[in-house]
Amino acid sequence: MTRGKLNINFNLGKRITIIISIAIIVNLLQAWLTPISEDEAYYWLWSQNLDWGYFDHPPMIAWWISAGYKIFHNELGVRLMTVLFNGLGWFLFWKILHPETPKQIKLFWLILASVLVIQIFGFLATPDAPLLFFTVLYLFSLKNFLERNTVHFTILFAFSIAGLMYSKYHGILVIVFTLLPAIKIWWKNPKFYLAALGSVILYLPHIWWVVQHDFIPIRYHFLERSSDEHFELRKLTNYVGIYFLGAAPLLSYFIFHAIIKYRSKTPFQKSARWLVVLPGIFFFLSIFKDNVQPQWLLISFIAMALVTYFCYSGKENLKWLFRLGFMSLFLILILRTLLIIPGISPFYKNKLFAENAANFHPDNAVFEKYQEASLYKFYNPEKKVAVHRTLGNRKSQFSLWKQEEDFYGKTVTYISPWIKAGNSFKGFKGRDYYLKGIPDYQTFDLIQIETTGRQEVEALNLKPDETVRLKIKITNGHQHPVTIGGNSPFQLNISYYKDLQYEIEYARHIQTDEFTLKPGDSKELEIEFKNAAEKGTFKARFGIRYQPVGTSYLSNAMEVNVN
Repeated sequence: MTRGKLNINFNLGKRITIIISIAIIVNLLQAWLTPISEDEAYYWLWSQNLDWGYFDHPPMIAWWISAGYKIFHNELGVRLMTVLFNGLGWFLFWKILHPETPKQIKLFWLILASVLVIQIFGFLATPDAPLLFFTVLYLFSLKNFLERNTVHFTILFAFSIAGLMYSKYHGILVIVFTLLPAIKIWWKNPKFYLAALGSVILYLPHIWWVVQHDFIPIRYHFLERSSDEHFELRKLTNYVGIYFLGAAPLLSYFIFHAIIKYRSKTPFQKSARWLVVLPGIFFFLSIFKDNVQPQWLLISFIAMALVTYFCYSGKENLKWLFRLGFMSLFLILILRTLLIIPGISPFYKNKLFAENAANFHPDNAVFEKYQEASLYKFYNPEKKVAVHRTLGNRKSQFSLWKQEEDFYGKTVTYISPWIKAGNSFKGFKGRDYYLKGIPDYQTFDLIQIETTGRQEVEALNLKPDETVRLKIKITNGHQHPVTIGGNSPFQLNISYYKDLQYEIEYARHIQTDEFTLKPGDSKELEIEFKNAAEKGTFKARFGIRYQPVGTSYLSNAMEVNVN
């Protein structure tokens, strides 16, 4: 190698070191100065209870947070691994794209710095942060596996596949959508099957965890999460905005010009292009059921950055791309600065909520939402918390931990904007949050109610004001007896709603004689209640009303057609 070549390589190495160092320092400062988000506090709780899986996601983010929190017991500790792995991700981007000229280096810097998900998940500790890193690691290993096919890249390929799947379940989309266009290369390659086998072996602990926990994450994401969702025009317009503007809004013209005009020159470039398009189609189809969130398209946004660089790295006239890129970077830095300013940053409301609640020194705090309980616990780690799900609040990891059971028979402080009491503080959305002391607290979340016999169907066709007679089965999943009906604190009811679970259109108390279920016992009842007078299509759920806190649903939704 000539001396000139050595100097060029040294200068390039120096530049990437400077770029990565700047990114890490900025993200470290942001991680330290920005209060915790609701989701980060939730995942921090996971990190205090390490496992091979959790209710919502695989465990990678919990492992990351646990490692960082051992060093710093604050927001920086929660986010430390996110920042460091993001810096490593920048290096892998560099190795994938190999910018050489000053113009290419500037293009590399501006494109990646303009992509919002790279900025956001450069310091926030959610499952999208490891998904971002392992997507880049996977693309780096895929590129080298396709081009070099060596043993060490086969091992790295297997590791990156497992890392994707340990980060977030839709990491499978990255794998499938990038391998499809390269099928002719890997189909007859024995090393590919070794990599696939290695990744499965690495992933087996999580698979076993899912089996042991009755496929809870699968049931949640595919059955429970969107069970009440339906298509709305706003979902389409939101999705169009997210897909076409979500990567880097000011560079959107250049991004989609590159996607349309650029012709892939290598199998890897073709895979990157497919990773732009196929997730877009996949999540477009999902809007007929789900409301797509911007971070779901993170994998496409990464590919958009790569394809944009591929297209413009050899072009000369990049004046407007550079201008808009610098403008994007400037606006992003302003927004990131605002995140650390009290009174302006939306994150400060989280810290204020936890501090305001702690001022009352609540005993055994019970919240209605897992986000509220997580925030309170993060800023008050010595306190005990639990979650009591009410109407419209979904299940979470708290449902698996069953921490509410620890408060059975004890005095608790129930903190809610809906159950009024003497003490209160200003919480989220400017609402008054009330603190209600409840002695001898009773738990019932593990009770299950289902229809039986010929009525074990998903829909009922009824007339207005009709007297409805059904057979139901009530099962006690608690480790303590539960008394229902009569003069007990637990009263059976049914609630009708249309779109949102907490917007009740019609509700009826179901009169029953008092009965007690021992732990694990079931009881079949013949019940009757008067149907709604209003015509229409509703969803109905059985629940129990606990006098101190109100109603909670304990059955699946049943469609009721009143005509």
